[in-house]
Amino acid sequence: MGLKFEKILAIGAHPDDIEYSCLGFLLKQKALGASVIAYAASLGGINDSTSGLERKSESDAALSLCDIQNFQTLNNNFNYFEIEAEIRKFVLKFDIDCVLVHSPLDTHQDHRIIHDITLSAIRRIGVSLILYRSVSTTRDFVANYQVGIDEFMDLKLKSLQLHKSQQAKIYMQNHMIKNFHTHYNLFEDSNTFYEAYMIYSILD
Repeated sequence: MGLKFEKILAIGAHPDDIEYSCLGFLLKQKALGASVIAYAASLGGINDSTSGLERKSESDAALSLCDIQNFQTLNNNFNYFEIEAEIRKFVLKFDIDCVLVHSPLDTHQDHRIIHDITLSAIRRIGVSLILYRSVSTTRDFVANYQVGIDEFMDLKLKSLQLHKSQQAKIYMQNHMIKNFHTHYNLFEDSNTFYEAYMIYSILD
């Protein structure tokens, strides 16, 4: 299935969620002519000692490397109504036709919260919705769409390396990132690295 969109909004609960889970798809769509914006709904996890304004700077640098415009909340309170209003504003202002966000099948509460907020924010707006796999998705996550990202893997790794405050985390090591992106390799084509998605809805 070859998907092509014009204006994409990628949403993450935290800085680096987008880069880790769906940057390859975004870069592939950009290569096809799409415009892409990113929105992180926090400055990091509430109980994470690395959270703060430094993480916004890291995300800005990582996404700037990929020529993706980055928007980010400057607080860490996960206010449902504020975030919902922000997402809806972006969808309408930029005439978005596709939204990417976390799956609800996730062990991280922040990811589940942002998924639910996004569903509320885009209700009654005609957009396609695609759910991405993260390092904390549960075994119930079954991908129905895979994207080969070999041509963008080096750029993805460089982008993630710019999240310097997160480098001590095991899943941020290059070998772990590569392993994560080979899990869904079905050997259906010549790609080695893949991103995995659940298509929630596709609108013509």
